[in-house]
Amino acid sequence: MTTRRALLGGAIAGAAGALLPISGTRAQDGDLLAQLRRAGVVRVGLANQPPYSGLNQDGSITGFVPTLVQRIMAALGVPRVEGIVATYGELVPGLQAARWQMIGASFRLTRERCQQVLFTDPVTFDGGAIAHIPGSLPTVPRNLAEIASARLTVGILQGSYLARLAQERGIDRGAISQFPSNPALIDGLLARRVQVAVSTDAGLRDLLRLRGGGFEIVYPIADDPPVGSAPAFRRQDTALHASFQEQLRALRASGELNRLAAEFGFGPPPPGLVGISAEAACANVS
Repeated sequence: MTTRRALLGGAIAGAAGALLPISGTRAQDGDLLAQLRRAGVVRVGLANQPPYSGLNQDGSITGFVPTLVQRIMAALGVPRVEGIVATYGELVPGLQAARWQMIGASFRLTRERCQQVLFTDPVTFDGGAIAHIPGSLPTVPRNLAEIASARLTVGILQGSYLARLAQERGIDRGAISQFPSNPALIDGLLARRVQVAVSTDAGLRDLLRLRGGGFEIVYPIADDPPVGSAPAFRRQDTALHASFQEQLRALRASGELNRLAAEFGFGPPPPGLVGISAEAACANVS
């Protein structure tokens, strides 16, 4: 089995497996894909949120989605991926301002985001989860609506779709504190700055494993079921998006996408979301 270390180690222009050979038909002189091939590097905006995405101390990329991006871009003739860390709320503005050429994070599909960017087909399928300190609450909330009715203070990641969703479910804006990362979010919970923390399941479980306990997780929650998250591109970068999609779908059809996801602790898509396209996912999100 391919190890995580091998997948992350340097340029992988010779990546094998189910990836399709580079096609010259999509890239015309002056389009972004052609420019990236000449430069040999793509800049990606990502959140520092393992196991979804992040940077190692030496600046190399880590996490499932950047590893997937590196593998596909190498097959497209772009051997290096340079990661730039941002909050989720900064990813779209940074993309539109050309600070990076694509979003290489596990970026949740929402109706607003689907209007702003071109998503690939979803690659992760986490829903929201609630973290709490055992014994700190008279009743543990099972969903966002129960957090609202109990008038609890809640921590959420900066720029996360969950901040908007929490308010839609009745949580007062003044009860929400935003944190830059999942470690900071859990630090705030353990310091009792908030009574509960809401993030996505895999990120919270990764921290629970690394810290050896200290909090518990409620998952799934009925008012935030999985819908899919994915890399994304500017809406005008259609050639790059189409070429990336072609490679991604080849990986999915071969089963290699699920095998790579499992390397980072992600399970297969829920039965109702197997093989869902970006177009279908965007049509179904709120």
